[in-house]
Amino acid sequence: MHLAIIINSIVSVIGAILGAFVAAGSVVSIANMKVPWAGKLTVAAVLIPAIFLVSGLGAWVANEYGAREVAIGLIALPWGYGLCFGVAMLVSFRK
Repeated sequence: MHLAIIINSIVSVIGAILGAFVAAGSVVSIANMKVPWAGKLTVAAVLIPAIFLVSGLGAWVANEYGAREVAIGLIALPWGYGLCFGVAMLVSFRK
């Protein structure tokens, strides 16, 4: 489990940095959308780097306190969030 958390930490740092670029690009795309949920998409886009940071730090804390299931959930968090955000963006482009 320790190796998974180390790998997750590296991915989280890279994800937070790249997530800031994705968020900036997404905010520009969302600004041109005419859907009622554009404001919620903007908030979701800005939270992308924060989700990676929560995953990286939270997995260490959860593992330290012995909550392995929570640590696994936090490792999976950015991937689930990214999938949901990607689907929401695709649905918004179709409208």
